[in-house]
Amino acid sequence: MYEKIFGKYPQVKVVSYVLTNPEKPYTKKEIAYGAQISRVTLNSFIKTLEELEILVKDGTNYKVNFNSKIVKTLIKTQITLAELVMEHDMEHKKDILGDVLSDEEFERFMNNFEYEVDIDGELEKLEENEEILVKTKEYEDLKNTKINTSTLPNNFVINSVYPQDKNRKMINYG
Repeated sequence: MYEKIFGKYPQVKVVSYVLTNPEKPYTKKEIAYGAQISRVTLNSFIKTLEELEILVKDGTNYKVNFNSKIVKTLIKTQITLAELVMEHDMEHKKDILGDVLSDEEFERFMNNFEYEVDIDGELEKLEENEEILVKTKEYEDLKNTKINTSTLPNNFVINSVYPQDKNRKMINYG
């Protein structure tokens, strides 16, 4: 949120990042990675964040200082900004969507569409499909069934099997 308003400055990115999950302790590496800045850049101003009491060093980790008036203000501001953005989006959403249709209006709208489904044609498409996906249970049933191969089309091929075990490697048959 802060980046959208104040820009993508490294300090803004760090403050915004640590405030997304303020209870979590962060290493310098995590802060730099999460804020998408280099550790060298972070090292150039992390002491300032400590001096401003935004971050507190705890061993090798850094934590958001909830006792800091600055942090309390930043969190309140973040909440207020989120509420304002949400209100703004809701106001503009109404402009885009317009008024809600009544049930009768919706029914009239839907009846304007004329469509018919050719069930036989759709079934024929499915039957002519080159691939048929089968669930594991169905596959197990098929695997245990003796198939008369003379009744299968010449181009019948089991393309792949996705086992349910942990390694989930694909097995190809050709």
